[in-house]
Amino acid sequence: MKPLLLVDAGNSLIKWAVVASLGGKIEVKGEIPTRETTAATIKRLAGDFGGHRAVLASVVPQVTSWFEEVFGKSLSVLTAETSGLFFTYPNPAQLGADRLAAALAAFHGKLYPCIIVSCGTATAFTALDERGAFCGGAIAPGPQTQIDSLAGAAAQLPAISLAGSHDLPAKSTEEAIRAGVILGFRGGVKEIVAELREKMGGNPRVILTGGHAEMVRSVIRDAELRPLLVFEGLRIMGERSSAARFS
Repeated sequence: MKPLLLVDAGNSLIKWAVVASLGGKIEVKGEIPTRETTAATIKRLAGDFGGHRAVLASVVPQVTSWFEEVFGKSLSVLTAETSGLFFTYPNPAQLGADRLAAALAAFHGKLYPCIIVSCGTATAFTALDERGAFCGGAIAPGPQTQIDSLAGAAAQLPAISLAGSHDLPAKSTEEAIRAGVILGFRGGVKEIVAELREKMGGNPRVILTGGHAEMVRSVIRDAELRPLLVFEGLRIMGERSSAARFS
């Protein structure tokens, strides 16, 4: 098997990792803000990882086009059709590739029934039923998106970082925004997970992934943290594609 270049192209960041051999360790190599990415960026990435087969999960159509132009036949793009997943979802083509990658990892690892909470620009909840079928979920704004939205909508509210004090009662506007967003984020995740568990029945496991996952780990005490879940799904896709090419 050729070494794999795994690429998760999200709304905020494009992240990449490599797998040197079949079943090998996922080694995270780098990231760049999506807004700073150009076709030249992708060409440099291809040069840095010459000889690798690229596997892409992208929610940014322009980035997908650049990868297709640069990598050509050395690229596998994850979609609902190529994922091999089962769906009870009416229109799987609408699903983001990052959610598909996470679901593929959970399905392949037989972690279903489960609720995957991907904590990034958006907070995406993905449910796999007792047969492993993708049966739906929910989407909410992520914490940084909430902060950015507040700053854009209210002239007197500043853009702030999530890092810092969020104790209550807050003693400044910055701390008040941070406390409201972080505590609201935690409470929202806890409530949506509880509602999904009730609707699904039984006690499906909860898997947390994404850059803000640590923020909610304390409020869902039985949750499993899998920070590389999207890359795990892309590795499965890449290994399967490589096997098909040489079978």
